[in-house]
Amino acid sequence: MSPAGATADVLVVGGGILGCSAAWHLTRLCPTARIVVLERHGSVATQASSQAAALLTRARPGAVVVMPLVARTFAAMDELADELAQPLPLHRNGTLHAAGSAAAVGEQQALAATCAEHGLRAESLDLAEACRLVPWLNAAAVRSALLMPDDAFIDPYLLADAYARAARRRGARFRFGTEVTSINVEADRVTGVATAEGELHAPVVVLAAGTWANRLAAPLGAGLPMAPVRSQYWLTETDPLFPRAHPAVLLPEARAYTRPELGALLFGVREPASISVDPAALPADTSGYAFADDPDGWASLEEGAPSLRRFLPALDRVAIRRYVAGFSTYTPDSLFVIGEMPGTRGLFVASGCCGAGIAASGGFGEAVASLVAGETPPFDLAPFHPGRFGPVDPSAPAFRASCAAARSRKTAG
Repeated sequence: MSPAGATADVLVVGGGILGCSAAWHLTRLCPTARIVVLERHGSVATQASSQAAALLTRARPGAVVVMPLVARTFAAMDELADELAQPLPLHRNGTLHAAGSAAAVGEQQALAATCAEHGLRAESLDLAEACRLVPWLNAAAVRSALLMPDDAFIDPYLLADAYARAARRRGARFRFGTEVTSINVEADRVTGVATAEGELHAPVVVLAAGTWANRLAAPLGAGLPMAPVRSQYWLTETDPLFPRAHPAVLLPEARAYTRPELGALLFGVREPASISVDPAALPADTSGYAFADDPDGWASLEEGAPSLRRFLPALDRVAIRRYVAGFSTYTPDSLFVIGEMPGTRGLFVASGCCGAGIAASGGFGEAVASLVAGETPPFDLAPFHPGRFGPVDPSAPAFRASCAAARSRKTAG
């Protein structure tokens, strides 16, 4: 229970997908608690969440600890559909892993082994079958193909909204247009937050503010081990070459991924040298953020085109309809930031999505809710602990460079 005069039992800072998931899971584990979500914009998921490609890839050989959190998201989507009496628009198209080199074939074999170990379906395809599923794929560039038929993708805004609607039905309140300016602490204990309209009091705060989380955590003397790193993708015009229901495709040699988008193709390319930004310099709204070095994305596309063209020869003829650039928060080890903040009791962090926040959102929410409820989380959270790197300066160029490098190394979805 909250002390007398408290605004809430738990304040959730941030109405993106992680904050919405945390709120819903909190209402389930703490049904009598007063849960309030604070979001400075006018609705849920207006920033990075709504801009995500939202690939829901289950198997991650290089980060097996992430897989249970992704599995929780799939289970959560079924539960949300039951609670809301409305199925979520989940596109169960699977993921095709296309290997074009001996090294990528080895990675693919490791992926298949991980699937076998964890009971996930994986199907080796001959090249003719792979190209039947993905007509734009250049068979001459592919040595082997592995299909993960149970993978999917989803509209990230609709998933965030489902978490939020289900949380409201269970009693959570959402306060939009409320900007949190600082987190209040007495001795080593959270007491609430300060906003532009005044103070709000609670003994527990969940910090799910995404790329802005460090602006609230750093003044407490404990920087979170993550930095905002540019994430970008392109959308083509519609073309008969792109079936509406073909699998997502991962192309490790091209550092690229694709998925269908209503008869067009969405594709992302990771730069060999990713770009990070000082979290202290971020504007309040990054939904239309333009990077000074490449505001229209053409330089990045030209840099990545030779590798991508090898697998997607039609790249030279299809028209680009839209470029989307924003931020993901990456850590040096590409693992999340989940847990109680060292030295600040009652402050719990759900951040550092490393480009997998949508896929792991259910796990993020259940993990944080379990910690707040005083229960043992159903996941091993030690690899995600906020203090695992010791003291960090999230604005330091060297630290930000290590976070950007983690994105450049990424080959999974």
